[in-house]
Amino acid sequence: MSVFAYDSSMDTTPNADQPTPSESLAGQMVSNARQAQPDWEALPLANRLEIANRVRGLLAQRATDLCQMASKELGKSGQDTLSADILPLAEACKYLKRHAKRILATRRISRADTPWGLFGSKTTVERRARGVVGIIGTWNYPYFLAGTQMIQALVAGNTVVFKPSEMAPGCARLLVEIFQMAGLPSGVLHALPPEREFGTQLTSAPLNHLVFTGSLPVGRMVANSAAFQLVSSTLELSGCDPLLALDDADPALVASSAWFGAVVNQGQTCVATRRVIATNGLLSRIEFELARFLEGVPPFRLVQPREGLKAYQLALEAVGQGARFIGPVPSLPSAETGCPPLVLANASPEMRICRESLFAPVLCLVPAKSEQELLKVEKACPLSLGASIFSAVPGRALALANRLRSPNISINEVVISTGHPATPIVAKGLSGWGSTQGDEGLLELTEPRVIYQGPNKATAFRPHLGLVPKGRQLTPDMAPLLATMLGAKHHASFWQRWSATCAFPFQAIRWMRAQK
Repeated sequence: MSVFAYDSSMDTTPNADQPTPSESLAGQMVSNARQAQPDWEALPLANRLEIANRVRGLLAQRATDLCQMASKELGKSGQDTLSADILPLAEACKYLKRHAKRILATRRISRADTPWGLFGSKTTVERRARGVVGIIGTWNYPYFLAGTQMIQALVAGNTVVFKPSEMAPGCARLLVEIFQMAGLPSGVLHALPPEREFGTQLTSAPLNHLVFTGSLPVGRMVANSAAFQLVSSTLELSGCDPLLALDDADPALVASSAWFGAVVNQGQTCVATRRVIATNGLLSRIEFELARFLEGVPPFRLVQPREGLKAYQLALEAVGQGARFIGPVPSLPSAETGCPPLVLANASPEMRICRESLFAPVLCLVPAKSEQELLKVEKACPLSLGASIFSAVPGRALALANRLRSPNISINEVVISTGHPATPIVAKGLSGWGSTQGDEGLLELTEPRVIYQGPNKATAFRPHLGLVPKGRQLTPDMAPLLATMLGAKHHASFWQRWSATCAFPFQAIRWMRAQK
């Protein structure tokens, strides 16, 4: 069987029901998932969290299998898969086990926050599952990204229809298998075949929420499809992340961090470091360090060789516009030889290589004349996903961070902060919208439900019922009572608030008598 062929073992629906002629496979799975969702959400949260805990244990138990499949399909080393895929997913499961009860807890509105017009009421805000969540997974971190989104959706009480990447079908199969082995009931998790056509089917299916991780062009199509159906969505797209180095930053640390951020996972990372922005004096020292790193580094094998060619063409275009390669001119990337690291000095923010999302080992040194110009250069790129700031003075770094538009900011670090299980990965602008991971990511997969309990007694104070006419009965004017209430609660002067508070009972009695 081809690894791209549909495998019914990936579907947790009994008998892996096939669609009717008028319904797509994705539509059938969504229908089956919708039938299973109420019972799944009705389970105690502790039961769902136990599934997450078992997933965590199975990740450790089957780590060798997971690493071997990632190596086979994506060329990942064992250390890369363990450090950037398996460990972060296990940590996400652990975090949910410890904190999901707090995050999803019902919030009770205090009497102090209840308006006088709602006196005697009780109000709670619950978090309820959205329903059926569609997840279109990516391949560059096939376990961590899709797995975290899946476990959060499931813990929140949703059922899931998962469309894996066609680049890593075996990784997806193992991931789904682990979730099944953890004890998920039938119908709670469904997996589509990896071919792209099933992604199109899923975006057209009657979902309650859609999570997509991928490129900007495909993200636009996914967003349009979801918006047409009024389905909420979370889009995690790519960036062209800057590293802003202040004059007091250590050049060796900046160079080492920028190099790591540019080439980790062969440069196939949405939050990869692509631009180092600093003054010329600091950039020259950073360039010296990078030149040493480049010596003898072999080309990187890319899952999508065309990304290497695209990056190489943009690098040559930048050289034609005044940039220069650090070290010898790199060879032409190919599927057979891989893509050499493309590191440019004297790049400018107008160059396309500094403005586009790339999935290849690319790094550009962009000079700025001052700290103020650092911000101007950073904002020239239309993408805004992550950013890093390097400085020996924390206060300076934090002050600069407050002026950046990026929603994910690291100080004296790159990339790895996105693996923190307690913090969200936030998308913004052309890099998407919404959050995954952390408290915010879990809440995004829920909907608030407000339950308002009015007073039990029929004779309780309900002034709003007198605001509308009833038959021939005259409706007394409530304006004096409302004006007194407004003054008692919101007047700027304490004495005027006190005066209105004292007057309020008399106005209330006068209005109630006028009703009789």
